[in-house]
Amino acid sequence: MTSVIVTRRNQAAIITIYRPKQRNAINYEVMDQLSQAIETAEADEGINYIVLTGSGDKVFCSGGDVKAFQELQTEDQAYPMLRKMGDVLDRLFFCKKPTVALLNGHAVGGGLELAMACDFRVARANIQVGFIQGSIGLTTGWGGSTYALTRMNQSEALTMLMSADRYSSEEALKNGCLTYVTHDDQWEESAYLYIENLLKRAPLILSAYKNYWLNSLDCHSIRLRVEEEIKSCACLWATDEHHRAVEAFLNR
Repeated sequence: MTSVIVTRRNQAAIITIYRPKQRNAINYEVMDQLSQAIETAEADEGINYIVLTGSGDKVFCSGGDVKAFQELQTEDQAYPMLRKMGDVLDRLFFCKKPTVALLNGHAVGGGLELAMACDFRVARANIQVGFIQGSIGLTTGWGGSTYALTRMNQSEALTMLMSADRYSSEEALKNGCLTYVTHDDQWEESAYLYIENLLKRAPLILSAYKNYWLNSLDCHSIRLRVEEEIKSCACLWATDEHHRAVEAFLNR
């Protein structure tokens, strides 16, 4: 089954998570297809940048598919799943081409982690974002806190992470979580026009500046921090608090 659709718009690869009935939630199939799509786009000389989005106009990505992962009960069972998606976000964060998360709808939990792995986050108005994992007894588990603390003002990122609150698109623009918010009725076209103007320069220029930014980072340290994050989340996955939260979600 195709859960990730890849199309092209001019020199951009548009990667769309296509699970509308599941609110574009992530399962193992999506992980595999996302990883392959990003790898292929990065290697394609005709692609200047990558746009990651979700199907529909309600949800960008709702995070992990609770039903798909409900059998994961222990730390040892949870770790491989978290590590697998962590590898997808690693591929995005360290991609040699610019990456844009186009938020067609809400991005919460793992959905915001996925967006934070991208260089830019462009959103429609009247959506919500948030690291809501704390409300189900977890921390971020795919690298999201590391990427947020790298991309955002650290105080603003900590506030989002520790509160586990939902933020409006305007609030998230103000605190630096989002790059741009479009208020037009034709929001999608407006968003793409913004992205295309932002990334209109020659691919060698775009890749050069992306490389300069990557070279400014301690990439080894970032990957160690992500691994610590994944291990911590795997440990919390086994707690009664998280198991009760999953049971409540499945029985609602």
